[in-house]
Amino acid sequence: MGSIYFTDMLRLLDKAAIYKQTVNVEAWTSDGNINKYEGWLVYGRYWQGCTHKLVNPVNGQIRAVCDIFIFKINNLQVYL
Repeated sequence: MGSIYFTDMLRLLDKAAIYKQTVNVEAWTSDGNINKYEGWLVYGRYWQGCTHKLVNPVNGQIRAVCDIFIFKINNLQVYL
């Protein structure tokens, strides 16, 4: 398993949004649970709120994920 820096993760998410690529993201919730988003599309970025919107391509669900809560992307550990 490899690792990636936080800023590189942000660039990877932005690039995935531009090219309509799917990503695998694991992120904490505000209460400490872990959400896994496997094969979700990156819809966009809200830079003032520090979140990315992810869309499930199967059923169209949209989730806003806080960037700082993401600890794994595409099986790469995220470091600050």
